[in-house]
Amino acid sequence: MRTGRALVPVLVWLMTSAMTLGGMAPRTPGTLDHEDDLRWVFFHDARITADEAKGEYRATFSPSLAKMEGRSFSITGYMLPIEPSTHSAHFVLTRRSAGCPFCPPNEPTEAIEIFAAAPADYRQTPVTVEGRLHLVARSETGLFYRLERAKVS
Repeated sequence: MRTGRALVPVLVWLMTSAMTLGGMAPRTPGTLDHEDDLRWVFFHDARITADEAKGEYRATFSPSLAKMEGRSFSITGYMLPIEPSTHSAHFVLTRRSAGCPFCPPNEPTEAIEIFAAAPADYRQTPVTVEGRLHLVARSETGLFYRLERAKVS
């Protein structure tokens, strides 16, 4: 049993010394490689319901969200391709990477349909997208937010 106890400090040191992707800064145990953009919480002010008879989802937006209709908005997230291409102007931006096995799944309010002004290359790292925000009250796909004429950086 003493061997197991001796390994604990070594394992803790290894975990706290882990390098971040693309960098040399050490991470503390339990942190992810990315910083979460807190603007995603803003979108949780929508109430989502499903109308199974019509085959659509509906969103009711709070007054603070409704005020954002048509305004310029910027947010950071992960690209989720819609088309079978690595270079596209139409994709979905999500709060968390869909490929992260340790992240909770994205909620319906944590996805934005992007219509970029120019095609962008797919990346597995976070991207910042800025465009005109539009709220979608009825959707067959479950996407309630849209950024149009968006710029990807």
